[in-house]
Amino acid sequence: MRAYRYILTEVLVPFFGAFFFFMFVFLMFQVVRLTDYFINHGVGLTLLTKMTIYISAAFLPVVLPISFLVATLVGFGRMSADSEIVAFKASGLSLLRMYLPIGLFSTAVAAVLCYLTFYFIPWGNLQFKSTLVKIGNTKVVSNIKEGTFTEGFFDLLIYADKVNLKENSLSGVFMYDERDNKNPMAVMARDGLLIPLKTDSDLAAATILKLNAGSIYRSDISRRYYEKIDFNEYRIMLRVEEGQVDEIKYAKTLGLDELRSQMKRYEGNAERYPEYAIEFWKRIALSMTPLMFGILGVGLGVVRMRSVKSNALFLAIGIVVVYWALHIFGTNLAESHRLSAFWALQIPNLIVLPFAVESFRRSSW
Repeated sequence: MRAYRYILTEVLVPFFGAFFFFMFVFLMFQVVRLTDYFINHGVGLTLLTKMTIYISAAFLPVVLPISFLVATLVGFGRMSADSEIVAFKASGLSLLRMYLPIGLFSTAVAAVLCYLTFYFIPWGNLQFKSTLVKIGNTKVVSNIKEGTFTEGFFDLLIYADKVNLKENSLSGVFMYDERDNKNPMAVMARDGLLIPLKTDSDLAAATILKLNAGSIYRSDISRRYYEKIDFNEYRIMLRVEEGQVDEIKYAKTLGLDELRSQMKRYEGNAERYPEYAIEFWKRIALSMTPLMFGILGVGLGVVRMRSVKSNALFLAIGIVVVYWALHIFGTNLAESHRLSAFWALQIPNLIVLPFAVESFRRSSW
């Protein structure tokens, strides 16, 4: 038992180190995107933290397996370099028995990953996508582009010749409002100002659109009349409540029960069924990855390396790149209907498993 605890400790420490390192690296690629939400969309720190958590969920299917692989390579590589593997074998502890704590650990990681892929990650994807849609309706001038007709701005169609982001001001404004289908109206103004208002919710938004020196063109379809109203100043109260944004549902945002329900619903439908079947078997295949990497990591880690940590990192990245390329290849086969989703998404595991077993067998002497 002491030997098992020692081996497990040698793997746990680099596992958590690799996990935080890779999460940091992946999040660095999202810094510009998150900064844009903070600066241009006025997103507060609390909501920005939530968005970071949501977006982090999407990285877990990659980060957890690669962290586990790096940890196994580093742990067994260090023990091999210090001849501890030889000492263990000389004392009667075979490589298969040394693998036992790693096997249990890989099973635990696979179980956690399975739960995350079917519950937490879809929830995170749904929350992040929903938040993006709501943010797109909340702030103000940042969504209005100069010389471009902008749809969906508080349910309005709006155009401005010039946009001043610092002052929230517009010039050469045209606005079309058809929120009331029976009484659509168009507004033209020399310039305008957007005055944001504070709301009770992080995702709700309210603003006053103040227009100067313009005209309102309005018609009543039912009564068949048309009128033009000139104004010096015209103010419109615009508001979007958090609950007004429709829930977004697609395969990556569905939990296990919902995914099975959609697969059952569209069974036999060649157009809709593959979308949900591919997502389901993709999650199953990714959940099995730590089991493959556990065997592969022990087999390759026993090989002596001059620089254990750097070699383990590059080797792990190389293996994951190949694995992910096979994963994309299998996904394309399933999407093009050349192979069933079950077999197509198992291609990476079916190819990696023989290499993992062979590397483990070669290290067992």
